[in-house]
Amino acid sequence: MGIRIFYFFLLALATLWVGCEQKQNGFPQLKYAGPVLVSENLNTLYSDSGRTRMRLEAPIQTEFSNGNQEYEKGMRVSFYKTEDTIQSYLKADFVHYNKQQDLYTAIGNVVLEDVLKHEKLTTKKLHWSRYEGKVFNNEYVEITKPNQVLKGKGLTAAQDLSSYTILEPEGHIQHADSADFF
Repeated sequence: MGIRIFYFFLLALATLWVGCEQKQNGFPQLKYAGPVLVSENLNTLYSDSGRTRMRLEAPIQTEFSNGNQEYEKGMRVSFYKTEDTIQSYLKADFVHYNKQQDLYTAIGNVVLEDVLKHEKLTTKKLHWSRYEGKVFNNEYVEITKPNQVLKGKGLTAAQDLSSYTILEPEGHIQHADSADFF
């Protein structure tokens, strides 16, 4: 009698196990697509050979399972000339980082300023390749220098604004013999 109860119990358990497995397989598997990590008050230093090269600051950073990131409340990146001298900074209202392309896209009130040369780039959208050390776009840009304002569409520049090219310049450019010519 004890063996019959044992076999009956085993049969009931096997039936229950098979039934549960069939129910699990009958439902579609949902994959979570939301953030896997949210960081607040982010302050990250990047260094090379023990020397600070860059500081990234953001109120909120959201990271997703594919490695993409969003800075929905903006971001500021400072580029250092020396350990304690900031050469330039980049800031924007919203930034998206695409891990696969290793590319940041800054959107809304984008400013890239060389604080040592007193030159400021403003635009609505700018792409930043940290690996290549450059920024670029196909949008309207304006570069304000101490003695002139340069305008145009499209830009390629060093990430610290030490050199740049406006792809489709517009407006008046000073003559090369002028003392203010760059």
